[in-house]
Amino acid sequence: MAENRKSAKQTAARKAAREQAAQRAAEFRRRQEQLEELAVEYFVAVDAVAGIEAAAEERIAAIRAETEQQVEASRADAADVVGQMLDTKVTRDEVAERLGLPVREVKRPKRGTATSTAERPDELPAVDDSARADECDVDRGEDPAA
Repeated sequence: MAENRKSAKQTAARKAAREQAAQRAAEFRRRQEQLEELAVEYFVAVDAVAGIEAAAEERIAAIRAETEQQVEASRADAADVVGQMLDTKVTRDEVAERLGLPVREVKRPKRGTATSTAERPDELPAVDDSARADECDVDRGEDPAA
């Protein structure tokens, strides 16, 4: 009978151990599922960051392209104004002085990029003042032999 008691005690101990093991396993599975769900949320957030950064880069590129177009248009307008000033038979030196520019930056705009008189009928036609500029250079009293 002592063996029966020992066997009954062992059976009860085994049953309690199984219940405890099952309880711990269930707790472990619950924690694993919770950690897996948190990992999913993390990866979703990281993917969102990547998407936000990509969209921002696209907007930055678009803004840079738009800015470049505006800058080029403003530079073309400035070059047109310089050309119009030169068309009034003013020397490059005078235009440079009036605008605060070095003379080397005072150039006639290229014919293809400048606004033509057909587009601006109220403007005077372009006049080549290179002969006049040559005359101005000679009258400076410099010795050509020097």
